[in-house]
Amino acid sequence: MSKNTMGALQLSGLIVGAVLGSGIVLLPPIAQAQLGTWAIMGWVIILSLGAVFAGVFAKLALAFPGSEGVPIAVREAFGPRAGQLVSNYIICAVLCGPVAVLMTAADTIARTFNWPFESLPLISGGLLCVCAILLMRRVTVIGTVSLLASIGIGVVLLAGSVTTIALSPEVPWPDSRLDLSIMGRTLLVLFWAIIGWEIIGNYSMEVRDPKRSVPQATALGVSAICIIYFLVAWALYCGGHTGEAVSVADVVRPLLGSASKAVIMVITVVLCLCTFIMIIGGISRLIATLAGVGKLPGVLAYKTASGAPVAALGTLFSVHLINMVLLYFQYITLEQLLAFANVFFLANSLVAILAAMYLFPSIFFRISCAFLCSGFVLLLVFSSLWPLLMVAGVTVFTCIRAGHKSVNPVTERH
Repeated sequence: MSKNTMGALQLSGLIVGAVLGSGIVLLPPIAQAQLGTWAIMGWVIILSLGAVFAGVFAKLALAFPGSEGVPIAVREAFGPRAGQLVSNYIICAVLCGPVAVLMTAADTIARTFNWPFESLPLISGGLLCVCAILLMRRVTVIGTVSLLASIGIGVVLLAGSVTTIALSPEVPWPDSRLDLSIMGRTLLVLFWAIIGWEIIGNYSMEVRDPKRSVPQATALGVSAICIIYFLVAWALYCGGHTGEAVSVADVVRPLLGSASKAVIMVITVVLCLCTFIMIIGGISRLIATLAGVGKLPGVLAYKTASGAPVAALGTLFSVHLINMVLLYFQYITLEQLLAFANVFFLANSLVAILAAMYLFPSIFFRISCAFLCSGFVLLLVFSSLWPLLMVAGVTVFTCIRAGHKSVNPVTERH
């Protein structure tokens, strides 16, 4: 049993790499450019919400364990239709979103080596093969690889940040009046820094002593993510508060010199792969579980001896390859894929937070969840219309189909 289950360290490594993702490279410069000396305050707000977000999903994973993850808790709170609905939301999101993650990694590689646009399908296809090989391994192998990658990346970013701060030590104290509208718009963008924790429940059955390991992994993960984001943001303030454009490469340049660009490329690619692996690994387990109880074609329930849901993984990889081909021939755009996936991710998280508010009576907990819900609703409001219509379509279809299924058994008895 222990051979195929993770401990707290492995689970935390899986989470940290996935939650950081490409956001650690993209988001701090955006915050610095938009907020200036108020950027640190913005990060304090969003990372505090992130800690609550992590705590919510860790608590749900412990109270309602299972490979389905969040849908189990939603079903307990709002009934089987709602449980199936969030399952459909997250599956729809994962059919498209992870492709954008791989394309981001491929684009980073191509730009670093000045390779042409035509090389992107080959690079992203190669990265998909790497992910496929890892996802076919035992979950302990995946967790260990992610842990080592997270530690390596964390050490580089922390050392670079500390070096930059030491060379130009300045306290990031606001020196101008706060523009609430700019802060609000920026916080909506930074909200993506906390997304990823909702997948933790899908791994709850593959963790040794979950009641101990899940809280430990959550505490370690939240601490690591907050420290890394905070120090990187502080280092960017020290290096870029005078108005010039800055990037995370500037954070590690005092430490690594001319190698900083290549190191940032490696960091971006590895974190994108960690995000892809955690999300696809978690949702493939959801698909296999649903197939096992007859809610999806039974063939998707097949797993290897190591526990890898190979049929579900193969299906997801096939859809991702189709998306890559469509992207290459410009039948669809990366922005369309992201818009589609983001709205479904948000809808899934919003319903999950509402379920947590219903299931756990703590006033403090419910107030914190209310702030999270407000953020998700605002993000949905600012989303494009067509993905919202797609969510509405999936919602109506799921409710009608679930209604027919609930009526059929009664009809057959008469």
